[in-house]
Amino acid sequence: MKLPDYKGNAVYAKVRCIYGRRLTNRNYNDLLGLHSVNEVAEYLKTKTAYSEIFDGISSTSALQRGQLENLLFNKMYNELEAISRFQRAAGNGLYEYFIMKYDIVQLIKVLSSLRTKSDSYIFSFPVFYNERSKLDLYEVAKTKSEEELLSVTKNTVYYPVLKSAVSKYKLTGNLTAVQIEFKHFLDEQLALILFGKKKKIPKKDDFAALYKTFNDVNTFKNLHRIMRFSVSPVVAQGAVRPVFTALSEKQRRELRASGSASQVEAFVENSCYRDIIKKGTKSDFSACADEYLFKIFKNAVSHSSNPDIVMFSYVYLAENEIKNIIHIIEGIRYGLTPVEITPLLCGVSVNK
Repeated sequence: MKLPDYKGNAVYAKVRCIYGRRLTNRNYNDLLGLHSVNEVAEYLKTKTAYSEIFDGISSTSALQRGQLENLLFNKMYNELEAISRFQRAAGNGLYEYFIMKYDIVQLIKVLSSLRTKSDSYIFSFPVFYNERSKLDLYEVAKTKSEEELLSVTKNTVYYPVLKSAVSKYKLTGNLTAVQIEFKHFLDEQLALILFGKKKKIPKKDDFAALYKTFNDVNTFKNLHRIMRFSVSPVVAQGAVRPVFTALSEKQRRELRASGSASQVEAFVENSCYRDIIKKGTKSDFSACADEYLFKIFKNAVSHSSNPDIVMFSYVYLAENEIKNIIHIIEGIRYGLTPVEITPLLCGVSVNK
């Protein structure tokens, strides 16, 4: 959806201002040299744009990994709210996609917590997100069983997906399958948001083209992971869905017929996405796919004139940066060296 020029310019300006405060390679080098979660938190507080998330926190010494992760994501949610104001004012609904996306993230986290029978789920969101979520987040956070989760989501748009998943497989026993079901639901909702009830995706829509690439690459990643870990063939079949894709029906059939991770790689090498492997600087397929998308979104956030593309690209890059920080924290916690942690980072060039 095209915004009025002044609204579009406001989106560009806001995103590029925020993106200009991203972590630098020097920051990553410094973080890799630290030795504890508390040192990472103190560095982020004193040396980076993340300093604002520590307002009201006098000391970082007591911060736990989960609390720090919440603070990092809350910063991104607040930035997303600031960007989406301009789009909402012009009647653009892309921000609704992100609200639903993060609702689904919370549902998956709760399911994971139920599966492991742990109390590791930490509930903490900015006010604006709580106000716009389609979930009663407080009730969701309190659930102790699948039945309770179904009950508290009964009047939401997510209930049919959860109920369907229950009838197919035990929710907490197959999170990969549930994630795939929700991904298909989210794609349908995005088509509805952008293109109306008919959900007819124009062939020449710049944002749709970008999202097709994003979707296809993530389909390859999911299918590759499913094949590596021998997940049910039914789940593998469901991973290839046609809502947003640049693949033809023939190609989708071929991809669904893949019987191993190596066959997925061979398919990619013979497709329009061959550069995922050809130009990958890493040996792991998933890491190569992430680098491929990172380059696309980094270019888009700097050069695109489409505010939807700029906004979506920013969110991808912000999420990637947070994942990098979390990888560093986890690496430090498990005693990995900087050399061992570095391959886990995406879009980073550090001294070795």
